[in-house]
Amino acid sequence: MCRPHAEGWATVHGVAKGQMPWATYAKIIDHVEQEGLRFDHVILQWLGDPSLHADLEAMVALAGQRVGRQVGYLRFDTNGILLNESRIDRLLETRARDVPLLVVFTLDAVSERTYTRVKGRDHLARVRRHVRYLLARRREAGPVNVQVQFVVQQGNAHEAADFLRYWGDAFACHGREGGHGEILFKPLSVGGGGPGQAEADALYARTVRGFPWGTRGELTVSGWTAPPWQPPAQRTACAALWYTPVVRHDGHLLMCCADLGSELDLGNVAEAGFSALWDGPRASERRAAHLAGRFEGVCAGCAGINWYTLGAAQLEATAARARTAPAPAR
Repeated sequence: MCRPHAEGWATVHGVAKGQMPWATYAKIIDHVEQEGLRFDHVILQWLGDPSLHADLEAMVALAGQRVGRQVGYLRFDTNGILLNESRIDRLLETRARDVPLLVVFTLDAVSERTYTRVKGRDHLARVRRHVRYLLARRREAGPVNVQVQFVVQQGNAHEAADFLRYWGDAFACHGREGGHGEILFKPLSVGGGGPGQAEADALYARTVRGFPWGTRGELTVSGWTAPPWQPPAQRTACAALWYTPVVRHDGHLLMCCADLGSELDLGNVAEAGFSALWDGPRASERRAAHLAGRFEGVCAGCAGINWYTLGAAQLEATAARARTAPAPAR
């Protein structure tokens, strides 16, 4: 679980902490625009809370202005601690309104006691104020979709039903014409589907049994109906290598959002461009290994994500590149 008192840590999952410089970000946006790349959505964060970055609002605005027509929507996830009223005003005033924006708040508790146990510090009252402010302001500033998340775990499972009631009332109180609202329940991810995942999945299933899934008006209550990781006996080529590129804060392009140690580093996208790396020999070699049933390095210890399904077009393109690509540089 992401804990908001981790500013004292020197690294995150062994990777040196840092923030993406504006110049690097602008170059990446240039490449996306010039290469005509299209994405279902772009998430402006990875291993950290994006509200720690002083330029978050400007980054959202630039992406919307420059590549908004090339993406389905923009998104960022935050614990909401630093996303205060003045920053929400700036976000709403500067963003490109014709590009859908999803703001996800990871909350995971209803009571101060449970929030402190799960998160490490008691910021619940502040976070609630910020979420409610966004819900109120979005009615006049243009639609913004808002999701509140609850990751079920041992320390908070007893509050899941209260969480559903609290935020259902909050969305209703502030009106829903300002955008879509969603309450999402998720199982805890344990080491990429490693030891302990079955117990976490069982706790999740017991906790959310009987919840009223579905959409009513402008509010959706949803949960994960399938395990986030592939069952070990059914391990196949992982769709992450085709569908979840990650750009690290220093501009390096990774092949998978679950590659916390950056083993699948393809090179610097701000310098080389996205397509040359994503469709290059090193990426093709790794995908071909997966298609052949060889899971090496970080992939050997991961169950493989279960969020996407590979299509025939992706498989054929990979096979074609594997037949013609030169050997990757070592």
